[in-house]
Amino acid sequence: MYTIRKLKPDRNFSGLLIPIGYLVIAVFLGAFIGYQAAMTFFTIVFWLYAAYGLLTWARTRNNSYIVQFLYLTSAGFATFFLPRSIERHWSLGQPFVALTVFFAIWLFILAGNKKLKWRGREVLELAAASVEDTGNGYTSRPLPAGKTEFSQRQILAFAQFALKNMIAVTYQDKDKVVFVPVLMGREFPYILGLKSDYTDETWVAFDYEGKVTVNISHRDYLEYQDALSFDQLCKGMGDLFVEFMGMFQNGEGVRIIDRMDALRIGFYS
Repeated sequence: MYTIRKLKPDRNFSGLLIPIGYLVIAVFLGAFIGYQAAMTFFTIVFWLYAAYGLLTWARTRNNSYIVQFLYLTSAGFATFFLPRSIERHWSLGQPFVALTVFFAIWLFILAGNKKLKWRGREVLELAAASVEDTGNGYTSRPLPAGKTEFSQRQILAFAQFALKNMIAVTYQDKDKVVFVPVLMGREFPYILGLKSDYTDETWVAFDYEGKVTVNISHRDYLEYQDALSFDQLCKGMGDLFVEFMGMFQNGEGVRIIDRMDALRIGFYS
């Protein structure tokens, strides 16, 4: 089914610069120091990213990151032992190569099913689906977006679901829960604990008295192709999360994921 996109096409390929940079460094080390130095560099990189994957699992409880952790850990052991295996005719590296291939295939399947994808772009697209009006421009203040009858327990349960499925990072205050949709490539400050202030981001807040408040960041507003009606966009965002929460309470959380998958947005977007 063809879907009219409200967001601009994602042509940001900056994420490719990091692995290219690692490859350049490894080639430099291999050329000027030796093969083992290049492999040791890759070992350090793999294990650092394995630690990051484990931290992501601890933050989100998304079990797909356990597979990522195991893949990166195995890859680190493989690059650590392989040079020594070649030099000393040991076979220490071979089991880790086999494990790396196994976990790489598993990880590829999970990535293909978008189990490791942050869903902020899908959220922005769905929030704007019903918005047709343009012209009133951006407003920097949060806007009210209705009331709900959800209890504190229900809101907190949905917050766990949203974080585990990478729909949004959540913040729990004494009187509300805030949902911050995160686009792929922007998740690092949240996972590393460097983003304690969400107020300048796009967010939806549910307070325990039922009030829903929405803020859309200027950066995310500029992701849309047209200057959409800001009031309608905020209402669309609030209605979307209310709908998601209702579906979750009815035991239909899988349908939330299905709706986002139906947009067919690429893994890296």
